[in-house]
Amino acid sequence: MEVRIARASAVVSQRVPPEREEWFLAWQRGVSAAAETFAGFRGTDVFPPAAGSGELWITVIHFDTPDQLEAWLASPVRAQWVEKLRERIGDFELASFSRGFGPWFSCLREGTDHAAPPGWKMALVVLLGLYPTVMCLTLFPGPFLSPLGLAVSMLLGNAMSIGILQWGVMPLLNVGFGRWLTTSGPAGRRTTVWGVAVIAALLGGLVLFFRAVAG
Repeated sequence: MEVRIARASAVVSQRVPPEREEWFLAWQRGVSAAAETFAGFRGTDVFPPAAGSGELWITVIHFDTPDQLEAWLASPVRAQWVEKLRERIGDFELASFSRGFGPWFSCLREGTDHAAPPGWKMALVVLLGLYPTVMCLTLFPGPFLSPLGLAVSMLLGNAMSIGILQWGVMPLLNVGFGRWLTTSGPAGRRTTVWGVAVIAALLGGLVLFFRAVAG
């Protein structure tokens, strides 16, 4: 078996009205099939909001190298798919990470013999940090940035979200979920299950909170 780890990822957050979820999922299947034709494609993870609550979907796309990721992001093929999305649902926020999520979790391996956490665990922790960050920035200062135009407001929003994650949220999540991220093998199965349950509960609580705040 050959194991290959994606070294470049892009995270897309998108509000999807419930009545358009089926169209959005069909669009995701189509754009993912298009991305598969590009060199270095490693897969797409789609995280829906909690059932019946909220509208924010998170999509993470993985490539082997930053250049291959950039080739997809800048391609005319993707541009055509993005235009369809904007016409039907609206715009989105995108942040790319040239070395995947690994650097956010590198402190867990310093001075230890731990391997990098599994990709799905890193994605869940990033989702737990990204969701409230994006929601808070959407509620404030989002309305004050919108008069600057889409290009400028998107740039500032992405810069703030990455900065908050890099120096504020992710270090805290590394501390809180360090044991869960690095546990492995049969002995760590119970810890893994409990960690997933805790993250699911936290995300559900955040969805209920933001729904009460934003409607």
